[in-house]
Amino acid sequence: MARTDSRAAVLLDEVYAALSKRDYAALPALSAALGAELDHPSETLDQPALQVIRRKADRNAATLMAIQRGIRSAVRRLTEIKSVSNGLVTYDRAGRKQEQQNTHGLAARY
Repeated sequence: MARTDSRAAVLLDEVYAALSKRDYAALPALSAALGAELDHPSETLDQPALQVIRRKADRNAATLMAIQRGIRSAVRRLTEIKSVSNGLVTYDRAGRKQEQQNTHGLAARY
């Protein structure tokens, strides 16, 4: 007899699919449905069903962490680009940042 996944496992798969498709707008509704299902399960879950839920939750957590790292990296890169476009940044002997807005002298050297 083929075992079907619990409602919570199905919702976790839907969250994963939304993350994979970058459909972040779908996440609030899925999160609310998943929270409601976990608070008040629509069915009795045995140990194997709980293990499936745990595996899928771990998978989703790893996916969210990867997305978070990617977003942080993009923000960091955009900050670097903005910083470079604002002018040259140098540091004094004490390690304090000194921003120089006028870089015309440097450009003229080349």
